[in-house]
Amino acid sequence: MSKYPIGTICWAVDPTGAHEQRPVVILSHEKHPFSASDCTVMCIGTSAGDYDHYSPELKDKHLSGISFDETNYLMPWALHTIPPGGLITTQTGELTEDGEKLVKQALLSLFKV
Repeated sequence: MSKYPIGTICWAVDPTGAHEQRPVVILSHEKHPFSASDCTVMCIGTSAGDYDHYSPELKDKHLSGISFDETNYLMPWALHTIPPGGLITTQTGELTEDGEKLVKQALLSLFKV
């Protein structure tokens, strides 16, 4: 079983159940204490910008090795622990340094009141 580093972007069986599959950012896998059974991800969505929540847009400068046809947004409120078998890794990419900063800002936004 491959273990993926933080910042890997791939598709997964949709943990929200809204779609069959969706892109996700891996937040913890290779260093996760239960990596054989758990992988923590943040969901990415195309309509997340429509919600009244902080959902920053992922732009080309945030991505390396992968691109999207539609506008995509980070969904910091959609954090899930999924089995690694739910990852669909036929097409993967990674966050750039700018992308890592964007994910950190998105996670920190959860603590703002």
